[in-house]
Amino acid sequence: MRNAPQRLAWTVLLASLLSCCALAVGVPAAAMSFINNTTYAALIFVKLQAGRTNAFTPPATEADARVVGQDGRALDEGSTIIVDKDIPSQAFLTIGQNDTVTGTLASMQLYSGSRVQITRARIPRFHIADTSSKVDIMLLSGRVQIQTSNLTDHSLKLVVRSEHMSAVLDNGSYSFEVTPDETSLYVRTGSAQITSAAKPETFNIEANQRTIVHKGEGIVQGLYAPPRDLIRNGHFQSPLSKDWETITDVAVAGDVTGTVQVIGAGANTSLLLSRPGIGLNWGRTGVKQMINENISGRSSLQLRLNFAILYQELKVCGSQGSECPLMVRINYRTKDGATADWTQGFYADGTPSMPNLPDFIVQSGEPRTKHIATRLGRDEPYESPNLIEAIPGIEYLNYIQVYAEGHGVQTRVNSVELLVLD
Repeated sequence: MRNAPQRLAWTVLLASLLSCCALAVGVPAAAMSFINNTTYAALIFVKLQAGRTNAFTPPATEADARVVGQDGRALDEGSTIIVDKDIPSQAFLTIGQNDTVTGTLASMQLYSGSRVQITRARIPRFHIADTSSKVDIMLLSGRVQIQTSNLTDHSLKLVVRSEHMSAVLDNGSYSFEVTPDETSLYVRTGSAQITSAAKPETFNIEANQRTIVHKGEGIVQGLYAPPRDLIRNGHFQSPLSKDWETITDVAVAGDVTGTVQVIGAGANTSLLLSRPGIGLNWGRTGVKQMINENISGRSSLQLRLNFAILYQELKVCGSQGSECPLMVRINYRTKDGATADWTQGFYADGTPSMPNLPDFIVQSGEPRTKHIATRLGRDEPYESPNLIEAIPGIEYLNYIQVYAEGHGVQTRVNSVELLVLD
């Protein structure tokens, strides 16, 4: 039987058509898959701000952890950061694109006793990719504050986990605390979608809301009351004189005095503390507010700040550790009637060394805090420990002072909050 040539021709024609269609669909699909799935590791960088911090990357173990200094260290995915719990300590972590891009995907303040693992931090290699940058963080213990500020070409999927839950965070500011029994989350700005590790349930919380996930019990139904702010006009959106007293002290009469002014407008106002000059004598420029609040029986008291140190003439905080470009002093009364101060200082220039440049106030009593190193000219968040636990016998708050001390200084204070939980 003779083969029909037309049948062979049709077979070849159909095979060619199918091959052409497959290539027309498959090649672009494969190319887009390559573009969307090709990533590179984000730049993970941690630096010491106060006290002591270590870090290690597997296969190294905690016993091999290396010290993190104030110059900072670049870390790999999988690295674990350990902030010392035995002395007042703090570290600052940033996750960004690369050395040439100053913007960050996320930043994190790590406080005493915190242990954090950066399990994943990947960025799409091609700017035309339609996938997200992905950051996955495991909170092992302690207290952290996370800020997201995605400045890349791609959206950011930031997942924060603990043994009790996982949370997908939108752009915003968040405070987490992990203990063996629970994970608590306070959303300052933004929103979070939380999934319990114990039960298949998801819970959404919005700005200025707080929730807790207990071990083995899932998400607590309903929301806890947010902290109450004891500071009036802490974002400086009302006339300053209504709630704040201005401080412009100098050591030598007739010397250059500092200025205190509100800058910006609308929701973007800040307090600028400025005493320009070089070779000046001592001066203090700032504000003071009476609190007059009994905190007996309260469960938590925290100071929260956002600020930027723009200029400081003295290195660190001077030879006695008492002249920082930003200091916050809380005057309080104890249960036995004694009056005392709790002070926290911040600086952005210099490296502490003893005895000439201490990172604490030499003449201060207990509890003694460590000054915190920040970045010059950059907005910085700060969240204190629970002062009810940190200050023995604290019962009554008299006043708070926020000031720049030293010689030539300039500091911008974006917000001051003193948050109490019943």
